[in-house]
Amino acid sequence: MNTKKFLIAGSILSADLLNLEKDVKEALDEGVDVIHFDVMDYHFVPNMTFGPAFLKAMRKKFPDAVFDVHLMVSPVTENIVDDYANAGANWISFHPEACIHTERMLTHIKEMGIKAGLALNPATPPQMLRYLWEKLDFVLVMTVNPGFGGQKTIKATLTKVADVKKMAKDDGYDISIEVDGGVKDSNIAEIASFRADPFVVGPAFFGASDTQQA
Repeated sequence: MNTKKFLIAGSILSADLLNLEKDVKEALDEGVDVIHFDVMDYHFVPNMTFGPAFLKAMRKKFPDAVFDVHLMVSPVTENIVDDYANAGANWISFHPEACIHTERMLTHIKEMGIKAGLALNPATPPQMLRYLWEKLDFVLVMTVNPGFGGQKTIKATLTKVADVKKMAKDDGYDISIEVDGGVKDSNIAEIASFRADPFVVGPAFFGASDTQQA
């Protein structure tokens, strides 16, 4: 029987901030595929997290890891993107509400050899994606409102996952749909059934008593 290998992105927002190097190493050793950085600025969301200097330090410790940077900042500028790209990001996603020229920013990210993605809040309609497929490597569907870890998945957003996948297929594109928000062992199979992949996992991994089992 063929089994699909889904990608797991561990969100360090839920890790032990005083022992991040240890937690990230443990995550990578135990099979987490991607390390997810939730970048927040107190403007786009009511929280503040990891700057590019932190990402650069992590890159020095983990030169071969895949780093997924989700920019929850406003405005999204080329300078901000450049700072995270130069610090070692492999994937960068941002929210269209925070960027005046969305297509231009996606082009800029891709020209640096980085995977480019758009992040959609629960209430953000996906219709704009039809005009951007050629510039997108993935779409990040937020299944919670961004800003804090540990929230419960908003069920209605799963329909958006399926809608985006169908839209892409109808237009002749195979786009990865990353899902972020409330993913855990009890619902990941249901979310996968909507054709999501990869999955951002926070407390369900970093908060588990047995992370290897998680």
